[in-house]
Amino acid sequence: METRYCPVYPRPVQNRWVAMWRALTGRASLLSQISETAYRMKMGRLRAPGLLTFIVNEPASVRQVMVEQNDRFPKHRVMHDLLKPLLGRSIFTANGPAWERQRKLMEPAFETTRMEHAFPRMRASTDALMERLARLPADQPCDIEREMTHFTADTIFRTIFSTPLEAGNARRIFDCFAAFQEATSKATEPRYRPNWWNRMWRGTDHAHAANRLGGDIRELLAQQVSARYTAYHAGTEAADQTDILAALLKVRDPDTDQPLSEEELVNEVAVLYLAGHETTSSALSWCLYFLARAPDIQQRMQAELDAVLGPEHQTIELESLRSLDLTRRVFRETLRLYPPLGFLLREASQDCRLRDHEVPKGTAIVISPWIIHRHRRYWERPDEFDPDRFLTEAGRASAAQAYLPFSIGPRVCVGAGFAQQEALLVLATLVRRYHLAPAPGRVPCPMALLTLRSDIGIRLMLRPRTGA
Repeated sequence: METRYCPVYPRPVQNRWVAMWRALTGRASLLSQISETAYRMKMGRLRAPGLLTFIVNEPASVRQVMVEQNDRFPKHRVMHDLLKPLLGRSIFTANGPAWERQRKLMEPAFETTRMEHAFPRMRASTDALMERLARLPADQPCDIEREMTHFTADTIFRTIFSTPLEAGNARRIFDCFAAFQEATSKATEPRYRPNWWNRMWRGTDHAHAANRLGGDIRELLAQQVSARYTAYHAGTEAADQTDILAALLKVRDPDTDQPLSEEELVNEVAVLYLAGHETTSSALSWCLYFLARAPDIQQRMQAELDAVLGPEHQTIELESLRSLDLTRRVFRETLRLYPPLGFLLREASQDCRLRDHEVPKGTAIVISPWIIHRHRRYWERPDEFDPDRFLTEAGRASAAQAYLPFSIGPRVCVGAGFAQQEALLVLATLVRRYHLAPAPGRVPCPMALLTLRSDIGIRLMLRPRTGA
């Protein structure tokens, strides 16, 4: 009989005044400010100085906001302010007609992420990852969060630019993104506090730090875009390029017949880069940690990999991944328990009604995959790591109504298929080769920054499987 594993997370607050104090002081992760009531209610209301927020959990109301009336609930302006230093005026932060135009212009790039184009690049970055891991000392913990960030950044770099990510730039990106997430998280906190509190506790200028760090990451991408942009318009770009940037360089605005400017290219490449590596690396890091903590499931998964893929040295083909049922459910359950984007923020663009509440124009609407995926009304044993839940009738029903790791509606993540195949490939390759065990020390706990990250990093012991 398998041992039920319940991953650590900040326990719900029982006293709402404690939650309010934590939110006011900003001394704890957003996850630790969630009350037990939030995991049971269908809809809740929060009031802070100058801000009214509704938290929407009921599946029907979530669909109203994200699908049926999505044009009335655009992305909140705070998202644009938060990510502008890195993403500029891009598809990720745009709303309304501007978003529709950019989505149409980006369609060729999305086609380039189809598996027949992307899978060889994924496999090359997976091979590079395995070479790095093979050089690590066998008796030392592996910083799996850093390794997964390097891997996913390398994969999307190859997919966008047809070139691998150099080790020095990988370290720079990891460090910059970690600091950028912390700075942006802290930079938004004063919005929800009165002015006298901000003056008393203003401390470090986190907004300035976020701008600088976002600019550093953007500059790395701009260097790559600029060289290719110049070559394309000079007629010296290689004719056989099949990467994302090559597709974007050929795009023409249907109304003006003009190509994307260099700045527009950098904006959209930055979006693809952020969405293509940061969220997936978060999910993969936690998935490997869960397997290390659930040895029964890890052994079952290794048996599946041995049976479907054959010997460890045998190359993994795309078709083989489709037969990895348990491996797919393991990743799916990770996305349920620790969704990379724990909170989706929308704004009411007009007065409206949700359930039995009048919602004034300008109200912030929070759709939280973190809360919905652990909701006591919609899931059995919501805090347990159980990949087999999706095999039951109750589990399938729960997934149909209360599972949105990639969002839903018109703004659903277009890279969901890309991310899932990438995850299956690296999980299959790594778990087929290594036994995973948690490194000694304190248990990591998730923190809600831009994505869900550990408070202390994630360190694992990787021991080669003999005779795999």
